[in-house]
Amino acid sequence: IQLKGDDPRLFRWSAGEVTAAHQAGGSCNPLADVAQLLIDKTDDDWLIAAADYCTLCITDNPGHRATFSLVPDIHKAVVEKLVPSENPAVSALGGHLIYIATYTNEKNHQYFYQQGAVSALSKVVVDETAIPIQKMYAASALQNMAASYCETHQDGCCYWEWTDESPDVQLDPQHSTEIFSDGSKVRKAMLRQEGLIEALTELACHPPILPHADDSIVMPGDSAIAEEDDHEPQIVTWAAMAALKNLALEPSAKPELDKALECACYLKFSMDWLEESKSYGLIQFLRRTGDPCWWRGATLCIDDDFLDGGLYTCSDYEGSNPEECQGEDSKDIFTGEPATKACCECGGGIEVPNREHSTTGDEL
Repeated sequence: IQLKGDDPRLFRWSAGEVTAAHQAGGSCNPLADVAQLLIDKTDDDWLIAAADYCTLCITDNPGHRATFSLVPDIHKAVVEKLVPSENPAVSALGGHLIYIATYTNEKNHQYFYQQGAVSALSKVVVDETAIPIQKMYAASALQNMAASYCETHQDGCCYWEWTDESPDVQLDPQHSTEIFSDGSKVRKAMLRQEGLIEALTELACHPPILPHADDSIVMPGDSAIAEEDDHEPQIVTWAAMAALKNLALEPSAKPELDKALECACYLKFSMDWLEESKSYGLIQFLRRTGDPCWWRGATLCIDDDFLDGGLYTCSDYEGSNPEECQGEDSKDIFTGEPATKACCECGGGIEVPNREHSTTGDEL
C-alpha cells in the first residue's frame, strides 16, 4: 500500500511519484527476499502481496529488475504457480510481473521463455473463463516477450525500418545497436500455440473509442481504475493488438495477421493512446507504406505490401491515373505483383466490407 500510494491506475506501465520515491528510499531493499516468497508460499494472499510488491519495485527500475532476475527458480515459480492460478488476481499479477520484468532485461526475457511462459500466457488468452484483467496482462506480457531488445543508449529498445533490400522490416542501424536479447524464438513459439492468434485477433478487433463515445467507456491508458474496471472487456483490446504488433516482426507470421491488420485500420482512430499506438505499430511492421487503409464509403480497402521499381509505395500512387498505375516500373521489386493488384488507388488492394464494425470510414 505504501509503495503504490494513491495511484489508482489499473494498468501501471510506469512508476508513480510515490512508488519512485519508495524505490529510491530503500523500500525495495528486501526485493530478493519477497521474491522468494513467490517460490515458498502457496497461500493466495501471500502470493498477491508478494507479486504486487515485486512488480512495483521493478517498474521503471532496471537495477531492481536485475536483482529480481538473480533469484533462483523465480521464473519457474511465476510461470508454473502464478500465471495458471485459478485465482484471477494471482494469475493477473503473474502476467503483470512477466510484462514488467521482461522489458529490456535479458535474463528475465530468456529465463521466462525457457520456463514455458509463452505456453502458460497463451492458455490464459484463449481461456474463455479468464476475466479481462487476466487476459490484458497475459497479452501484454506476450507483447514484451515477443520484442527484441538492443544496446540502445536511451531505452534498450530496438528500432525497425523498411529498406529496398528486403521484403521484411529490418533493424534500423542508425537508431539501434546490436540485439542483446532476441525475441524471435518467442515469436515462433507464439505461432505454434493452438488458437492464440485467433484469440488475440478477436480480442483486438474492438471498435475504437471515438470522441463522441459515452463517458462510461473505459479508456485503458487513461481512466481505467484498478479493481473497479478489472472486468471491462475494453481493457484487453490494446494488449491483444500489442502482442500482435510484435509478432508481426516474424516474417512467417504475416499471413496470420491479415485480419488483425483490418482491425488496426479502425482502432488507430481510438482516443485511447494505448489502442492508437499499438494499432499504428502493427500497421508499420506489416506495411512499408505510410497508411495502407483507404475508405470507399462503408468499404475498407487495404494496400498490399508494395515497393515498385522507382521505390514508390502504394501511398505514392494516390491520385494516379490508369497509365501511371500500369507503368513499366509499377511492379513490386520483390514479388513482381503489379500496382493494379496491390494498391487500392490503382483498383487493387484487399476490399473489406464494413460488416463487423458499427463505425464507417466517413464517421472515422
